Amino acid sequence: MMLNRLKIFIVNIFRKAKFNLLKIHNARGSAHEIALGAAIGAFWGVFPTFGLSTILSLLLYKLFRFNLIVALAAAFISNPITSPFLLMISYKVGTLLIKTNIKFEFENWYRDISKIAYVLFLGATIVSTLTAIIIYFITKHAIQHRRARKLLNSKT
Repeated sequence: MMLNRLKIFIVNIFRKAKFNLLKIHNARGSAHEIALGAAIGAFWGVFPTFGLSTILSLLLYKLFRFNLIVALAAAFISNPITSPFLLMISYKVGTLLIKTNIKFEFENWYRDISKIAYVLFLGATIVSTLTAIIIYFITKHAIQHRRARKLLNSKT
């Protein structure tokens, strides 16, 4: 019974991921707007905002012109399967810059929450920024390549 629920949960995660990738693939707008939307969404997806990515993307939409639908879809990079790994990577990157002897473990996180949070947010800022930059260039290249191929196929 429990194994079936886990299987259904994982299948639903992959189904949502596929749906969101299709949203990005079929998005309208310039390659820059789509790529910027994907980068902003990925940034908020990796940064530990815990469900605030939609609100934060809406606030940034007022400042920058990007594809909002793509940003919301790209924020799905963070989900119940990837979140623990993203938090650990962010914390490890933070410990490279700030030396600490605190272990990021479930049993003791609440005792040292302020120190852990500082290290985590510093690391998350770096990991999120690098992820956003990588996602921007990959998405922009993929959109330009797809459109060029589509244009070439329509001429023949």
